Amino acid sequence: MLRVALCDDNNNAIERYAQLIFRIAKKNQIEIELSSFNSGESLLFQYTDATEQVDIIYLDILMDKTDGMATARKLRDCKCQAQIVFLTGCEEYVYEAFDVNAIHYLLKEETSIDKFEEVFLKAANLALKKEHEQFTFEFDGETGVIPMEQISYFEIWQRIVTVHYGEGKTGKFYASMEQLEDKLSGKDFVRTHRSFLVHLPYIVKFQRQSLRLRNGEEIPIGITYMQSLKRTFSDYISRLNLYTSRNPAEQEEQS
Repeated sequence: MLRVALCDDNNNAIERYAQLIFRIAKKNQIEIELSSFNSGESLLFQYTDATEQVDIIYLDILMDKTDGMATARKLRDCKCQAQIVFLTGCEEYVYEAFDVNAIHYLLKEETSIDKFEEVFLKAANLALKKEHEQFTFEFDGETGVIPMEQISYFEIWQRIVTVHYGEGKTGKFYASMEQLEDKLSGKDFVRTHRSFLVHLPYIVKFQRQSLRLRNGEEIPIGITYMQSLKRTFSDYISRLNLYTSRNPAEQEEQS
């Protein structure tokens, strides 16, 4: 899944281009998660310490306080590797775009849908070419490799960790929970119990003393982890902002 951020201080522009991005992604069978921000400050607050959590960023330039070009510079200073596309109404900053390694500079009123799609696909291809995140582990002299996005949760018992992934698959290795949390820092995993570490995108329902995951499994919640778990999950949901991987119009139809 590609994580896309759209930053513009004009809500109408956000609505317009969010819809367009969703249509293009659906047409090309690309799964996306789209977050929107109405200021450079809010985007920087979200990603300054978690630059690995965004793949493509669309930036307006003329915004209050921190403009789009300054926002892009600060992101690059934080080692952000995301594909940056300037989407703006002014053309005088086009040469500065090279300084922040932007892949394109689009003028809102002069860019056709075909051109917008071409640039989106270019950004998507570049983002997907980055090495897909893999979780590696060793057990009994053998090395296991699992795509991070397939992992639903980890369970530990007496230093033996069981990783649950895919359609009911598991793998085992030795580690402490502290070592595992360090390895997965910034990867959207959360401690729910002294023996469980859950991948946030898999959570679909909070129950009284457990979580239900999208694969139907239930994971216990330790009472000492309840508040931090809810806070972490709320922060994760807030990153999606106005949109999720579904088209906003489809959400309205289902509400």
